[in-house]
Amino acid sequence: MARVYLVGPPGAGKTTRLIERLVELVGANVRPDRILVLVTQQAQAEACQVALTQVKGSFRARGDPAITTFYGLAQRHVSLFFPLIAQRAGFTPPQREPVMLNVETAQYFLDRLIEPHLAGFDDLKLSRPRLLGQVLDCMNKAAECGFGLDEIATRLSDAWSGESQRLVSYQRVQDAAASFRRYCLDHSLLDFSLQIDVFSRYLLNAPTYQDYITAHYRHVLADNVEENPPIMHDFLSQVLQTCDSCLLTEDNPGGFRIFLGADVDSARRLRTRCDEVVTLGECHTASPATIALGQALSAQFEDFATEAGQVPSSVSTLARTALGEQPGNTKYWAGMLSGVVEHINELVRDGTAPQDIAVLAPYVEDILVFEMRESLRRTGIRVRTVRPSRPLYDHPIVRMLVTFARLGHPEWEQRVSVPDLARALAVSVENLDLARAQLIADVALRASSRQLVPLDNPSIWQRVGMRFYSPYASLQQGLARAATDDPLHTPSSSAPGTPSSRHLPPDDPEPKSGVPLDLFWQQLFTEVLSQPQFQLDQELEAVLVCDKLIKSARSFREVFERAQLTVADWPGPHPGASPDSMGAIGQEYIKTLSANILAAQYAPEHEPDVVEEDAVLVAPAYTYLINNFRSRYQFWLEINSLGWYERVYQPLTHPYVLSRQWQTGHKWTEADEHRTRQAMMSRLIRGLTYRCADRIFLASSQLSISGQEESGPLARAIFKVVGRSTQD
Repeated sequence: MARVYLVGPPGAGKTTRLIERLVELVGANVRPDRILVLVTQQAQAEACQVALTQVKGSFRARGDPAITTFYGLAQRHVSLFFPLIAQRAGFTPPQREPVMLNVETAQYFLDRLIEPHLAGFDDLKLSRPRLLGQVLDCMNKAAECGFGLDEIATRLSDAWSGESQRLVSYQRVQDAAASFRRYCLDHSLLDFSLQIDVFSRYLLNAPTYQDYITAHYRHVLADNVEENPPIMHDFLSQVLQTCDSCLLTEDNPGGFRIFLGADVDSARRLRTRCDEVVTLGECHTASPATIALGQALSAQFEDFATEAGQVPSSVSTLARTALGEQPGNTKYWAGMLSGVVEHINELVRDGTAPQDIAVLAPYVEDILVFEMRESLRRTGIRVRTVRPSRPLYDHPIVRMLVTFARLGHPEWEQRVSVPDLARALAVSVENLDLARAQLIADVALRASSRQLVPLDNPSIWQRVGMRFYSPYASLQQGLARAATDDPLHTPSSSAPGTPSSRHLPPDDPEPKSGVPLDLFWQQLFTEVLSQPQFQLDQELEAVLVCDKLIKSARSFREVFERAQLTVADWPGPHPGASPDSMGAIGQEYIKTLSANILAAQYAPEHEPDVVEEDAVLVAPAYTYLINNFRSRYQFWLEINSLGWYERVYQPLTHPYVLSRQWQTGHKWTEADEHRTRQAMMSRLIRGLTYRCADRIFLASSQLSISGQEESGPLARAIFKVVGRSTQD
């Protein structure tokens, strides 16, 4: 095989062919360490590894191919060649080891730097996390497209035709980006944008690096090149000049990561670098009816669609068979959701596995997840969610662990309120309702608002319930042990009235804690919260949330340790910071987490959380596509909503203007907005229908969750195609 560019719809077998090519190369005794496999997500990498595990033992070749995302490859290569490029890139001092920042730690440092200037953005009415996310997004797009930070304000300003105050905001964004970049260079910190910028400017065209990739990557396999940024296509262009073979694949429709920097047009230029372009036409993962529905609906958003939107009767007939019985004609949002739950229960009773069902909406709010989870739990059906934009602190499990961290570190002098402790106890202790938890919290915090004290008065537990004494005592003693790193495990008292073995006086600031926050939580979870009488030992999702929080806190701490940052090195003001650096880092993490700064924002290198398999998936439509989920049945919620059609409001960044395809100096007009919305809506519909094996259920209500009446383009397109209103 020479250089082949493979294009086709989702489910046509492109990834399968790529894996088969990988196995073929290994089977031909090609040196595995001369094979590069670029994927867009971890699931694809795991599929490659499984295929190699099954066949590799039969062949003589030894070693392993490089199977990674482009972002992972760039990070490793920047680290490898850092001593050669650090000085040219502006790092001071250049001999210091580089420290990679994830999206959360990047948000933290940027937040500290931008805090004195927040008032300058008040007119935009943006929350702090969204402001930080958009500044980082501008930096990421500049790096991925190959232009400097000093061009951000000019590019955005040239395209803007509104009020002049926005031009001032654009300049402030650029200033914040430059300040953050200077701080990173001075301390050898590399956020995502700096990693890509260094790779693009100082590594990709260096003769030493070109010799390296020529020697190491003789065979290149790259999946879903359309979901990657131009800098990845630049890298592939370099490799294609010297490799012995390559196989590149493109999904059509694709480009769902355009808001993360994906560039379909840039990817398609790689076709000219290949010897052959092969087109696959048949999709094997969707039914003919759902494909017909997708094509008919998407045609309503194409340039050639007539005003009447006429659809051939044969197409309409086939498209109608892809639609399941609608979940009811309701006026209110709650009624729509009840109809969806009823239909899901019916599908599961008829033998459908819960994991074969996906519930999709333009946005997934907490109320939607809560209502679906509670309604389906009654019939034993679990719900899983994938919402990368949800702040960590929004989860009750995280709030519980933050409350316990404050109580486990009285030296922080962070008082805990009765409602916070009551919610934490109700979330953690098995079968403890909020009313009883309120009574316990009220008595406990009367003694001390900064730490959890023993409650040995029998009258309390006679009122609340004797069965709750043991878990409370275990929790109180566990907090004391975890904070002091005491290896001794002293059992709790068997009954109230017996003096506790760890009786700490109220408001005693001791013991001073030098235990890292992530280790504190890990020990508390292992020794207490995962034990019987606590709820976390029964819920997989709770365990996953705990794991995510512990990893987040550990990454936060390790950045400070690896970069050897002291309190004095931290950006921005830090009044009253503890001289104990470990305690100060923990306090900073809690403060930042509580302010929702550590949101699990979308980032190009982000991987979805581990989720339960035997559960109904609830996700935003674009999250579903980006993670390449497949389902037998899809429920499209709120199809009247404009959210299916409109872009998220991002006043400080722009996915189209900050791209290589945009011609600088041109104004972004309503015509441009309409054209891009139409194109994205067309791709969205086809992307969803190609990933549905059986039927799609459409759900809507006359009034949205906010009580407003909407009639979005998706609902109108459905009416034109299937000849009926979504309310019929």
